[in-house]
Amino acid sequence: MKKAFSVISDLSQDAITFLENNNIQLTINGSDNVPNTEELIVLLQEYDILIIGVKTTVTKDILEHIGSHKIIATLSIGLDHIDREVRESELVQVINIKDANTISVAEHIFSLILGLNKRIYESNNLVLQQKGHKKNLHERPEDISNKKLGLIGAGNITKEVIKIAKVFNMQISCYTRNPDNHKDLLEYGVVFKSLDEILKESDIINISLPLTDETKYLISKDKIELMKPTATFINTSRVDIVDTRTLIKKADKYDTFYVGLDIDLDEHKELLSQYRSNVIITPHTAGVSKQAIERMDFELANNIVNCLKGATNE
Repeated sequence: MKKAFSVISDLSQDAITFLENNNIQLTINGSDNVPNTEELIVLLQEYDILIIGVKTTVTKDILEHIGSHKIIATLSIGLDHIDREVRESELVQVINIKDANTISVAEHIFSLILGLNKRIYESNNLVLQQKGHKKNLHERPEDISNKKLGLIGAGNITKEVIKIAKVFNMQISCYTRNPDNHKDLLEYGVVFKSLDEILKESDIINISLPLTDETKYLISKDKIELMKPTATFINTSRVDIVDTRTLIKKADKYDTFYVGLDIDLDEHKELLSQYRSNVIITPHTAGVSKQAIERMDFELANNIVNCLKGATNE
């Protein structure tokens, strides 16, 4: 019997039952505390499997203290909170999720697109200020139908976004470093373009990429300057992919430039605490709907079991 420890204190009952039914003895974290490196080392010395979330940082320091094969399973798509040396170690199998919350994130992306273009956030704020009249909007609402949608990244979330965009008859283009690996998108009428072309031409831009050394600050100051002053820019990926301060400066300069962010605030708390009629911020909630969490927990549990079965078969 394998022993597992879940740092996630509210793992779903379905996931717990599934793990236990597959001969895994599971211990659940009794608090919401996120273990530090020293505490993670102690846990990995006692348990075969460690279930974590994005708030748990796993550094290469743990490798000096591991004497047998371990599984680190993270309740996330991104792996930037786990050092590359850990991900590449023969002693550690890192497992993540890939499908469970893609629909939830895609829906959230469109909620931001529609909320901004239809002036929902601004309109509601005017009502609260007892100024609820359409003449007080700084700009009339806009339709998104037939607009040019530029997508940065061609993964599972982007595919779900494309399906929704087709309902609005949007003209869809996409930037990816490896378009030959995503020829299936051509069936949806997607046109592959360079990053600069996407930024210059699109009415609405969405970025769905993992944070890596290559994508960190991909959307730099120079790239932000390429965007039209009437564009809408959406980021539900990691905050460090975009120069957020420059992005907000552009929104402050042009009230026709719209920004929707679903990010961990952290260093940008003060910057983003100011109300702006053309900016909507959500605190990294896109992928954590009720349904998504249930799917994510079970997908991760299933991936753990499949990993163990694969090791056994070998």
